[in-house]
Amino acid sequence: MYLVSFIKSIGILTIKTFSGLKQSEKWATEYLHMVELKFDGKFDQKTLDKIVKRYSIQQHFINDSFSSLYGRNNNVNEKERNLLYFIMVSVYDDFLDDKTLTLEQIDSIFYHPEAFAPQTFFEKVFIYTHTRLLNDVADKAQYFKDFEGLHIAQKDSLEQFNPLVSDEALLSITTRKGGYCLLMCRHYLDTPYLPEADTTWYALGGVIQLTNDLYDIYKDMQEGIITLAIKAKQYEAIFALYHKHAQALNESIRQLPVKSKRKSDLSIILNVIAAFGYVALDNLARLQGNNASLPAFETLARKELIIDMEKNTNRFKLLKFTYQNASL
Repeated sequence: MYLVSFIKSIGILTIKTFSGLKQSEKWATEYLHMVELKFDGKFDQKTLDKIVKRYSIQQHFINDSFSSLYGRNNNVNEKERNLLYFIMVSVYDDFLDDKTLTLEQIDSIFYHPEAFAPQTFFEKVFIYTHTRLLNDVADKAQYFKDFEGLHIAQKDSLEQFNPLVSDEALLSITTRKGGYCLLMCRHYLDTPYLPEADTTWYALGGVIQLTNDLYDIYKDMQEGIITLAIKAKQYEAIFALYHKHAQALNESIRQLPVKSKRKSDLSIILNVIAAFGYVALDNLARLQGNNASLPAFETLARKELIIDMEKNTNRFKLLKFTYQNASL
């Protein structure tokens, strides 16, 4: 029975990926150009591509999967909120990463957007998307609390440039950044509120952030960013940490008060996301080999740390790890 459900869910996802992603990317690109016209500015191509790609992937893999608990995909309004979210957080990230605003100014534009006097295109866009979403969600107080959780985690993430940052601090930053990012997104759905699903959204966010760190080891080293993946000394330890969070995600799905069939379908799709992390961990296992510890990452060539998901071997691993872990 599980094998049949697995094949069906993966088949539907594959069809959606090939047919739906292109349509979503086209619509998102057109929407971004309308935003450019509205505020008389331009997104650089890198930012535009990042927003479109992240929006499209989350729309099909995550948001539609959660609304499928109620037997449907996202409606037009939900899709627009999802895109507004990715516009907003991409601009917000640039404020921090590019230091175009001070921390005091970021606090000001976050807490008091109505009083902030925007000077740039990106400041105008952030205020627009931030206020649009805040005014459009059903539970404004909880939404703002969740966004504030992300806001605080993002400021705390500046500690990731500190060579003395502890593993405990890194884990807290990592899970809060990812967790609150995803928890915000549940507010963009018009489905009935399901309190138990908050745990699933949050757990999924932590898994995604850990996965991103595993894939970005080389890039983060170049930028001086410290992550749990970079600090890992042994494959066994980083695997155990990741597996614990992936299993917590599955446990949260088991606890959802919905039909077993819909839980199973959700688990299969969300475990595709978690499987990307297992593929990256498999590469670390290869690097460690029969040794007691991982090699120093800075001594390795870039190609040793890059996971190419265009390779059929890695795609097969993705399916294998999904199948191994998705059964409830």
